[in-house]
Amino acid sequence: MKKYHFLKTLLFAGIALLINESASAQTDPVSFGIKAGYNLSGASVNDATGTNSKSGYHIGGTVEYSLSKKILIQSGLIFSTKGSKIHQLNASGYIPQPPDDTHTFNQSYLILPVYGAYKLNIKKDVNIVFAAGPYLGYGIGGKTTQKLNKGAWSEGVTEISWNTFGDGIYDTTRDWLRGTTLKRLDVGVGANINVEYRQFILGIGYEQGLRNIAEQAYHKNLKYKNNNLQFSLAYKLR
Repeated sequence: MKKYHFLKTLLFAGIALLINESASAQTDPVSFGIKAGYNLSGASVNDATGTNSKSGYHIGGTVEYSLSKKILIQSGLIFSTKGSKIHQLNASGYIPQPPDDTHTFNQSYLILPVYGAYKLNIKKDVNIVFAAGPYLGYGIGGKTTQKLNKGAWSEGVTEISWNTFGDGIYDTTRDWLRGTTLKRLDVGVGANINVEYRQFILGIGYEQGLRNIAEQAYHKNLKYKNNNLQFSLAYKLR
């Protein structure tokens, strides 16, 4: 009898341990995921006759920490392509009038957001999550193109390109291009609204750059700040 009692105690202890481990797994405050989607980006520029948005994409990993059932911290590391099309950039610096040209900025970033979030349960397995906070972006690549819409340069070419990030010198005879490159570090704020169904997430978000990332050399008063509208699909791994 003592033997069976010992085995019964051991069995119940094992079951209790499994239940406890299962409950711990279900209440693990940290969850990871993957995310991808479409960008519609642009720029706020102080010296141009017009700007247009540019299509891009984003993809990366996400991490979420639950402070409670409703209060969350969201972060991750996202590769994101941004950019803009700007007509007659630095228009005020030309006399008598600026050339009819278009600068197309292509920017590739690594983005690190840190958002506070609030989860609102709608019904079983369906939540709406509101999030907002700062982000850091670091430019890792991209090309900028300047195209003359009318006429040509003395070399007979109508389009030239250079690295979007860097010292901005296209070649030793065109040091003025330093004024049409961008600084690598971007700082801004963002917000998003996500609809969660079980592990699937559909979201819309917006990022607004707060830092003037225009290089200040030749054109000392130029201001360039990123903005980006995002549409995302994500999946929580656990």
